[in-house]
Amino acid sequence: MDTYTDIENEVKDQFNQLVSALNQKNASEWSKYYSNDGFLSTIAGTDYYPTRNLWVDAVTNYFLMRERQHVELIELRVTALAPNIALMTSEEKSEIKLKDGNNIKSKHVFTMIWKKESTGWKILHSHESWLDE
Repeated sequence: MDTYTDIENEVKDQFNQLVSALNQKNASEWSKYYSNDGFLSTIAGTDYYPTRNLWVDAVTNYFLMRERQHVELIELRVTALAPNIALMTSEEKSEIKLKDGNNIKSKHVFTMIWKKESTGWKILHSHESWLDE
């Protein structure tokens, strides 16, 4: 059985890989961190996505509108709640250059519930908010 420290480190590693996929605008790589089996929902700002497919489609479309993006992790906290469940919160700086020439800089935060499934740690629920600078 994993110790709570092991769980926290495993989830942190998965989230760092997710951020890397975000920075590459790689929707297929990014989406593999969201559970296929236990997905509950995602909230992005005030938008609610009750299914994994709706969420993946929305983010795929966001990526298509962006020339480039950079998410820089500032703080990452993971708390193991059980041997197969963890709560993660984070703070990032985000910079996005849209294809229309607009630039967006923001402070960004995530709250995620991760579950260890047969294929590894996956996101069951996420909430993200941001404040444009």
